[in-house]
Amino acid sequence: MNEDKSFGLTNILLVLLFAVGFSRVFFLTVIMGGHFSDLAKGNMIRVESVDAKRGVITDKNGKMMAMNIENNGKIVRYYPMGEMAAGVVGYTGKPQDTGLDPNILVGKTGLEEEYQSRLEGTPGQNVVEETAVGAKRTEIVRSEPVPGENLVTNLDLNVQQTAFSALKNTLTSIGKSGSIVAATVDGRVLALVSAPSFDPNLFIDGGKRSDFGGSFKDVADLLSSNDEKPLFNRSISGDFAPGSVYKLVPALAALEENKIDKDTLFDDSGEIVVGSYHFGNWLLDEYGRTEGKINVVKAIARSNDIFFYRTGEALGVDNIVKWSQKLGLGTKTGIDLPGESDGFMPTPYWKERTSGNKWYLGDTYHLAIGQGDVMATPLQINRMTSAVVSGMMCSPRLVGTALCVDLKISEASRKTVLEGMTAACSPGGTAFPLYEYGGKIYCKTGTAQKGGENTQPNAWLSMVIPVGKNVNDWVVVTVLVEEGGEGSAVAAPIAKELVPLFLK
Repeated sequence: MNEDKSFGLTNILLVLLFAVGFSRVFFLTVIMGGHFSDLAKGNMIRVESVDAKRGVITDKNGKMMAMNIENNGKIVRYYPMGEMAAGVVGYTGKPQDTGLDPNILVGKTGLEEEYQSRLEGTPGQNVVEETAVGAKRTEIVRSEPVPGENLVTNLDLNVQQTAFSALKNTLTSIGKSGSIVAATVDGRVLALVSAPSFDPNLFIDGGKRSDFGGSFKDVADLLSSNDEKPLFNRSISGDFAPGSVYKLVPALAALEENKIDKDTLFDDSGEIVVGSYHFGNWLLDEYGRTEGKINVVKAIARSNDIFFYRTGEALGVDNIVKWSQKLGLGTKTGIDLPGESDGFMPTPYWKERTSGNKWYLGDTYHLAIGQGDVMATPLQINRMTSAVVSGMMCSPRLVGTALCVDLKISEASRKTVLEGMTAACSPGGTAFPLYEYGGKIYCKTGTAQKGGENTQPNAWLSMVIPVGKNVNDWVVVTVLVEEGGEGSAVAAPIAKELVPLFLK
């Protein structure tokens, strides 16, 4: 009897164990089977992104400015010109948008940012099947990436390199900063230099330093340089008092508004007194001399402040502002680079609104010689000079063709101003370092006060080099050296180094 009971309990236990085991198998295979099948398929099928090759950037002659190289087994962006072209070409980095693929680089500054959509291309996809442990891979579907567009610019790296070296050598001796812009009259930018500069390869993960890497050893060193501001593009973003390079504006305006003509004479009295204020000419201030009666041609050549005080007074502030704006000052040029400044053109309304004070004659005097509150970028001064020469206002372009507008300026007025600019860089004019090119080029010097007696003025020179018979091909070079001193002594020698590149 006891044996029968023991046998019965054993059978019951076996049945229970079988039921539990069967239910577990049923749960795993039937109830959860679809889930595990999905997991298995997920392990076997993988979709991989295939990076698109980023387009390269070259100058107009095909010389590389941004390219792709292999460094330590990895394809990276490389900028062979280093600090010489950093302000123009920019650099790439990981996107800030967390929704984008962190492995795809985007342009952060310069042409890399401006033309991101054209340079980036379209990534491909690779669908592969592999075992759970990745022992075997089989490609199922592949869509090839579409490479980015190659960008051919208007830049000439020979001009860019010459300009950068000339500026950097001067800055090394005087410890300042500066800019050079070289562009054709019809808006093709040949060189755009800002210094101090930096090697954009510093920002490339796993990148290679350029032979023109400059003095900064890494990104931390670069970002900590608050005084030199190497990341600041002075050519398009820096606002500076233009000083006497601005005098081309009231000269042309007064001729066009019939306030003066080529034969109009003003007496250089040395200074003009308005109430308790004295407005002097540089020749009297520095050498105690005056120049007698002078016309507009000699006034441009000698940069005579008294003549332009009187011219500004004859024009009136409204006409000065109108012609400044017509010649592109106080607004962006529209260059195809991010970060451009508007500059600034003061008006009587602005002064009264911001300070509560009315505009007075002394403000007009200051404005007429490019001092006071007027501010411009080197690129704006370059474009203004081109407009005075050609009568056309062109939107400067690094890539493609500029849009130009006819300003309807008389040829007679432009020729008169050009005659003064010819005299400025001929014996007797202010640009003495350029005398050997007298009669062959046109120029205007500028020395812009920017602070007290302990601060050196900004040195300017804007120069026109005739290249061929078509005025559109003429090249305008604008040089700025911050706190450099006199434009004639500091900016003109820098500009001189570029003349042989164009004047054959």
